[in-house]
Amino acid sequence: MFRVTSDLMEEIVRRIVEVVQPRRIILFGSRARGDAQSESDIDLLVIADSKEPRHRRSAPIYGALSKVLIPMDIVVFTPEEVAEWREVRQAFVTTAVREGKVLYEKQG
Repeated sequence: MFRVTSDLMEEIVRRIVEVVQPRRIILFGSRARGDAQSESDIDLLVIADSKEPRHRRSAPIYGALSKVLIPMDIVVFTPEEVAEWREVRQAFVTTAVREGKVLYEKQG
């Protein structure tokens, strides 16, 4: 059983912001829809500028969150990649942006 509190989510967001300075962090999946079970993971789409290959971008985030003992699925896309995928209706990134809950958005 995984208890996800608002304090925990704020701490997760704070750590992600420290590590990758994202433009946006979006919660998606069952926790965003409100139908999560106690064992559901946390699905996050992080939109951040990066020159790293996509498969390497989430490593620093997972490192910063290594003490958080809740399963998480974190994907990092650049703003340009999000724009490219926006036209593909069934793409998960499109659904995440459309139906997800924005936890953080960079100001300015």
